[in-house]
Amino acid sequence: MSPDTKLYKHRCAYASCPERWSKFPTNEEEHDHIEQNALEDPIVHRHIFDDHKWQTESFTIQSSAMRAAISTVLDKYQDLDLDVEKWTFRPPFMPLVHRWDRLLSMCEATDEEHEPEAVAQLLDFLTPILAPKVDALVKTRKSGNVMFDDLWQIFPPHEFVITKFYGVEAVCRVTKYKLVKEPPPMPSYWEIHMEYLDWNGNRCGYANTMIIILEFTAYRRVTSLPAYPLSFHNSPSKIREQMIQRGRKFEALRGYHFQTCSGSKILLPPGKSEERPVSGRVIVDAHAYYMTNDIVKPDLAPLVDEDQVGQKKKSDEAKKSSKKESKAHECDWGCDIDPHVCEDDDSDDSDTPQEDTPVEGNAEMTVKAPNDASGRSENLEPLTDDMCLVATPWLKGLDLKTKDWEKQLAWEFVENKTLANSFDDFIQDKVAEKARVPLYSMSAGDLGTVPKEVELALERALTLCGLWNAMLLLDEADVFLGARTDSDLARNELVAVFLTKLEYYTGVCFLTTNRTASIDTAFQSRVDLFLPYKDLTFEARKKVWQNFINRAGGTQVEIPDEEMNKLAEMKLNGREIKNLIKSAHLLGLKSGGVIQADRLMMLAQNRVAALGELKNN
Repeated sequence: MSPDTKLYKHRCAYASCPERWSKFPTNEEEHDHIEQNALEDPIVHRHIFDDHKWQTESFTIQSSAMRAAISTVLDKYQDLDLDVEKWTFRPPFMPLVHRWDRLLSMCEATDEEHEPEAVAQLLDFLTPILAPKVDALVKTRKSGNVMFDDLWQIFPPHEFVITKFYGVEAVCRVTKYKLVKEPPPMPSYWEIHMEYLDWNGNRCGYANTMIIILEFTAYRRVTSLPAYPLSFHNSPSKIREQMIQRGRKFEALRGYHFQTCSGSKILLPPGKSEERPVSGRVIVDAHAYYMTNDIVKPDLAPLVDEDQVGQKKKSDEAKKSSKKESKAHECDWGCDIDPHVCEDDDSDDSDTPQEDTPVEGNAEMTVKAPNDASGRSENLEPLTDDMCLVATPWLKGLDLKTKDWEKQLAWEFVENKTLANSFDDFIQDKVAEKARVPLYSMSAGDLGTVPKEVELALERALTLCGLWNAMLLLDEADVFLGARTDSDLARNELVAVFLTKLEYYTGVCFLTTNRTASIDTAFQSRVDLFLPYKDLTFEARKKVWQNFINRAGGTQVEIPDEEMNKLAEMKLNGREIKNLIKSAHLLGLKSGGVIQADRLMMLAQNRVAALGELKNN
């Protein structure tokens, strides 16, 4: 061993720090020596001299017992790999601040998995370092105000937050946060990434969304932010209960449903998103939306992580193997069937529930199950309360009145009732209700006049009717049913397109026209059943007169039986009789609201005379 001690004088290359002596010729060797001597220390605490005082630059956890405790506390924290970080933490120590309560609980609990002494030493070390940040979070919770730099404190991963989807409150779960610093004069901002539960037509899963909080000065009310933690709400337990209840309705409306909706809708796709009122019958079916619009279904994140899936598969395999011998003597109907559907299962087995047969006297309308020939496969596994809590409030559905795909609020759906406002609506609704299938009604205006547009619109309608076992009603189809001529090639193309699409349609389609004499021969040979509407008989017309008069208010109508017979003798249809009653009622408002027989007779005679002149001309 050498009797001398060698010292080396180090000078700052920039002459900004004083000279110093060291046992090592280079800074790198000195640094390695320090690191080597600290290998046995439970914690390596590094300091820097800043603002006239020593401050924590970082610290590294080296104790295996402390690492085990930290690993449990920070389990599944966003974008954190402790091995990659070499178990080193730097200010502002976000993960530790967010999981501070977990560390306190671990210290108070008598857990045999972790060494109590090591956990206590770790807590004693961290307390003075994290105290300012933890105190700031406590202050924020008490005051309800937060500074921009401290926003990360109230958005820990897995925190439930309240935000809005198209103006409607919804609960999401934070997945991660990120501070984006822009060069001046652009303001910095926080990105808050969140997840919510959605349905893609096959299964439930988590979709991602993000909100931005621009930089602000001083303090801001937490509840005024575009997203804020559920715990800051005035009644967090109440809002949680309401959201779970709404989520249960979302759960019930997965798959295919024929409903009545009254409220608001958001038109899809997002390129033309706008809010509009909706009132009437709709079909809720995300599978049909993606299929008929040639949109790839979103790849939603699974409801459980890979570790849970692996444990569940092992558990299921153990159950099956234990029951295999006891069920060997049973037939296929008695086999133990796994109720959970694998995410990647491409089999044709479907969990689509079959609708119950309607009970006599029940006003609710049930609908036959949709056609599964399109490869429909649905995982309708029950949802937990936390899943329902973060379920989206919007569902994808088709407005049968406007034929618009839209997003609709889950709580605005009610069980389907008859909403007939006119004679035609009443007949259409009753036909669909009797057959227990939806009625998809279209007119020539919905299909258009350009052959390519007609082909696409008709193909879409036929596909949807096939998916839903729906009846297709093409009202006023004269332009498509009319006989082809050599002089009108454009209309001939329309008829050809229309004929080709209907040729291979396997469902029920009703076509209405007022020009039966001019129907093309190709359609005449393909129509299965003609239902001509003939003039009403005398008794039928009299009954229609009486019905409309009773609806107008029997006490306000003064029509003797003799006059009623005269009215019934006039060859009028139901719509014309309704219009006459309406006109007489409006004229009668000037005379106390009483509909007089002579005035009604005058209106009827004038109408018959006018119709006669029109026919003669």
